[in-house]
Amino acid sequence: MLDLSFLDPPIEVAATGPRLETILSSLRAHGMRAYPASDPIDFEATEPLLIDIESLPAGLRERGIRFGEGADQRPLVLLTQDTGIADGIDALIVTRDSDLTMLRARLTSLLRRQARTAEFRIRLETAQSFGVAEVDTLPERRPEVLYLGDGGVGFFSLRAALKAHDIPVTAALTLRTAADYLKSGKFAAVLADLTPAGGDATAHVDWNRAETALAGTPLFVLTEPGADLSQTHLSALMMSTDLVEQSGDAEALAGRISWAIRSHAASAPLLPTQLHESLSVDPETGLFHRDFIKSHLDRQITLSSERGEPLCVLTIKLDEEFSRQLPEFAQLMRTCVRDTDCLAYFGGGTIIISAPLTPYRGAVRLAERLMTKMARSSEFDGMRLSWRVVEKRSYHTAGTLLAEGLSGPYTREYAA
Repeated sequence: MLDLSFLDPPIEVAATGPRLETILSSLRAHGMRAYPASDPIDFEATEPLLIDIESLPAGLRERGIRFGEGADQRPLVLLTQDTGIADGIDALIVTRDSDLTMLRARLTSLLRRQARTAEFRIRLETAQSFGVAEVDTLPERRPEVLYLGDGGVGFFSLRAALKAHDIPVTAALTLRTAADYLKSGKFAAVLADLTPAGGDATAHVDWNRAETALAGTPLFVLTEPGADLSQTHLSALMMSTDLVEQSGDAEALAGRISWAIRSHAASAPLLPTQLHESLSVDPETGLFHRDFIKSHLDRQITLSSERGEPLCVLTIKLDEEFSRQLPEFAQLMRTCVRDTDCLAYFGGGTIIISAPLTPYRGAVRLAERLMTKMARSSEFDGMRLSWRVVEKRSYHTAGTLLAEGLSGPYTREYAA
């Protein structure tokens, strides 16, 4: 039988004695290419690092390692029952060996969060290079939550506890209903209840279609500690922004959910609306200016290469006769992308979207989602456009990546 385990995502494990073999075996059995950590550990590497606190290697213990330094460089997983050991850093805490079964899915969420934080940092650097000294703060809005599940005995107490945190909750049973609610644009997050007591949202949701329906809305999943998760559960977890365990009373749970949602909102990347009077923004469309995307793409390429993550550029060209509808089309696009996707007007009816942590197929799905949204809007009846996706390769610079996207070939002209 052909062994394809070399295709599994790698993870380095810092542990000693029998604990090392136990952890390696568990991770390998659940789809990860686990191997012992080097000595000394290279914190400049890009692969995830798991540190078992119980059998912390002597070299690390003697150095008095500061976990924050490691988490800044590479995804960090701490296997420990001390949940406060990594306060203030974005590391995964795994409290039970049995939870290693879901580590692959949780790491996907962690990488997405870290990529978002990095995009926030470099987008601010790009804005500052254009002379932006102060950034307009987006008006703080009430973080309304869309609950996905059929409720259950704990739903009403959780809803009341979240209301006490000034977080209103609206419930939806199916993905179709959730997608209709999300069109309002008022929800800060979706909370998918995967617990048996909450009806298990996986029974009502096709997670293969969830990415399109959520359209960039952060997804938090509620799970039961120690529960055996099915492949469907893991698919939901892999799409999520973060996991929240259902432990403690409703008030404690509501506090953790509130903190997760507000922290996510606080780390949002810079948007054109915050720079509306600067040279960074095109006044006609309200998107970033062509010079901004040229400069910013340099930083995105550097970051992508350092972290070993994919980066795609989606180029969309409108027929010249529809240029008067550019502002409306730009607004439609803003409702279809994630806040990490950088939208810019390049001139001549051309819009550029740079999408970090997105492989070729993901960028194609983004383009198809835009086409579907446009086709459903009577405002764009008859509009014709074409598009092309280019994924960054090791030889690309910002100039060559943009040039390749602008030169075609494009998809056949699409008419709404």
